[in-house]
Amino acid sequence: MEEFLMSEFYEKMEGVNFEAYGILDSDNRIHTLGTDSKIIGRIFEMFTQPILSEIAQAHGMLLKTPVSQTVYPDFIMMRDEASREKIAIDVKTTYVGGNQSTIKFTLGSYGSYMRNNTKNIEYLYTDYVKHYVIGFVYRRNGAAQESAVYDYSRRDQVVFPYRDVRYFIQEKYRIAGDKPGSGNTENIGSFPTRCFSDLREGRGPFGELGVDAFDLYWKYYPKYRSPEKAYTTLDGFLEWVLQQNGLSLLHPYDHQGLLERIADYQKRHK
Repeated sequence: MEEFLMSEFYEKMEGVNFEAYGILDSDNRIHTLGTDSKIIGRIFEMFTQPILSEIAQAHGMLLKTPVSQTVYPDFIMMRDEASREKIAIDVKTTYVGGNQSTIKFTLGSYGSYMRNNTKNIEYLYTDYVKHYVIGFVYRRNGAAQESAVYDYSRRDQVVFPYRDVRYFIQEKYRIAGDKPGSGNTENIGSFPTRCFSDLREGRGPFGELGVDAFDLYWKYYPKYRSPEKAYTTLDGFLEWVLQQNGLSLLHPYDHQGLLERIADYQKRHK
């Protein structure tokens, strides 16, 4: 049922104007956004919500945000509350210095709901059949002001804090890398690339290995403070997993099929 999401998202996003002046108060004054990346990230999230709502409604589905802002995911698309085929959608934002800069995202925790079905997540992790990331990449505008106030009639003088906005939607496992998003947190990192189309097309290593390999890799990835680390790289994981018996996930999976995909992957990447 989720096949429609990517194509319809791109179609509807074509008409979106990302030029947000700021916050308009009741005295018709604009408070500009400033350059804080968290605020800009929230702005892009606000641009996506009505698009996702339109898509959900067109398919007889609901779009919901979690009760708590600190749990996964940002948006949930579902038929109803009891559905075991929910779609998780997270919005991620990063900025780059130039077109040849490395693009990197953090993609959420590997130490919580991937290991504990109810931890830091709305509903159960096993209630979701797909996990998507909507990613925004932008360049900072050096001419932008920090937060300033303008009369609405002077809105044409506002300098937008971002430019060259690019976006994609892709399944999380297809853009995930084999390293945490930062050194001292338990967050999954995307695979680093200078080529934006790599993210749009989902050309990460788990795109070849499959979603079960992604789930296993990050479920068993050593926690930050673990004194012993069975593996910290994809190559190390591929060797480690072949030596294990009875590795479990929160959902059923085809272990033999996974081993066959690993063998094919290793042949292609000798």
